[in-house]
Amino acid sequence: MRIPDAAPLIARLLGNCKTLAVEDRANGVAFRLQGTADSTSFAITCVLHSPAGETLLTSAEQKVAELLCEGRTLGQIAHLRGVSTNTVKSQVRQVFRKLNVESRVALVRRLCP
Repeated sequence: MRIPDAAPLIARLLGNCKTLAVEDRANGVAFRLQGTADSTSFAITCVLHSPAGETLLTSAEQKVAELLCEGRTLGQIAHLRGVSTNTVKSQVRQVFRKLNVESRVALVRRLCP
């Protein structure tokens, strides 16, 4: 995931949110979001990092993971990437395996602990 895109992406996933701060760190990026849900204000700090020893995603897998986090369907991802749906399915399986997740929700949680 590209660092400049991370905070706005998470803010969109959470709904009525705005980015308060973004901080580059040696092992990733941290950002603080603020918003409201059901008339209740909240703030959340997200840290995106790659722990030592973790299997890194290929550039294609990273892009597929980003598109999944945006809520794109497999067909939409295939069209945007110019590949078959079966190729995207294979890449999604690899992303899930490498990041040890079993769903899109878990993927978002994994990318923003």
